[in-house]
Amino acid sequence: MPAFAARILGSAHGLDDGTPLATLALSGIRALTGFPDGHGTEWRREAWASAGLLRDELSSTVLVLNLRGTPALDWLADTGEPGVLTLRQLTRRTPRTTAATVHICENPAVLAAAADTHGPDCPPLICLQGQPSAAALALLRDLHAHGTALRYHGDFDWGGLRIATALLHRVPWHPWRYTAADYRAAAMATTPSPLTGSPADSPWDPALAEALSTLGVRVEEETVLDTLLTDLA
Repeated sequence: MPAFAARILGSAHGLDDGTPLATLALSGIRALTGFPDGHGTEWRREAWASAGLLRDELSSTVLVLNLRGTPALDWLADTGEPGVLTLRQLTRRTPRTTAATVHICENPAVLAAAADTHGPDCPPLICLQGQPSAAALALLRDLHAHGTALRYHGDFDWGGLRIATALLHRVPWHPWRYTAADYRAAAMATTPSPLTGSPADSPWDPALAEALSTLGVRVEEETVLDTLLTDLA
């Protein structure tokens, strides 16, 4: 986008956030592409991308394990090593995997443990590393569009629910041990910590948010690692 702004407006910063031209251009993009209204950094990044303009094609990344579809990814999958995909790579050549299901986790520790435990035998796994990046959304949307089922797991706390909901609003997924029943079982089997922060919804399973409010404890993804690794065996 900076190169586009420099060519059209004479300044690489002509479409920086908050400038009148950026606000006007985003309104035009919504009118032309039908992109939904919204706010925030990630929304603006996605809005620009819907018109073919990448704000920063290298800093937005997504962490993957055993995802195939390009020579580099195939080499990593053969060795069972994690890889990092940039938004630039995903907009130029999206991986074409034959996997029917791809698992998604919130925290890198889960992906690292899966690589250590299962190596090249682990099924494809994608890590959001918190809020879904533009790169993660580009990858997951393409996988969904080509028929891959997505299964998601995250932290059992209000922040985790918000991340999962943000992803669900953009890409359909099914819970991977991420329901009220799974939360209650995990809370009983581990030593949880007190739940803090403002409550959030869990639209994929409304009972999950209710269970968090009732029990008042948080269960981090790393504390149920053994269970997740068993699923990936």
